[in-house]
Amino acid sequence: MAPAQSGGPEPRSVDALRRRGILASAGSLPVLRDELDQWARNAGLGDSLAGALALATYEAMANAVEHAYGGMPGPFDVEASLVDRGVEVTVTDHGSWRSPQDGDQDRKRGLPLIHRLADEAVVSAGQNGTRVRMRWELRGQRVEGDLSAADAAG
Repeated sequence: MAPAQSGGPEPRSVDALRRRGILASAGSLPVLRDELDQWARNAGLGDSLAGALALATYEAMANAVEHAYGGMPGPFDVEASLVDRGVEVTVTDHGSWRSPQDGDQDRKRGLPLIHRLADEAVVSAGQNGTRVRMRWELRGQRVEGDLSAADAAG
């Protein structure tokens, strides 16, 4: 699980980050990871949470690149937003789910890492692609515009 966030700056209201139709290629991943990390820092999430969020999302995007399209290019989407006293990031591809090969133990680390980094991670695979939704709780912090969090704080 990601470390609980306490102290530090309160999250600021920022627009959601939405990138759609990104061509699934290894070259696009570092730029997107850095953009997501900067978005998280602009939201005031702190170094630890921003780093966990960027790494988990990078792993989810890498899975889309490697597994969704059988080595061929294809699109995926990334969305990040502050919601309900937390932050959610979703990575969605539009390819086909492919289970990892049994004999390739070195290649089965992405999903377990995502589950360790996020407070919650749900993988949904279907005919229209795979969706990885990750959530981190903002413990002890108030998300701007969240009246229920403001009421609980004071």
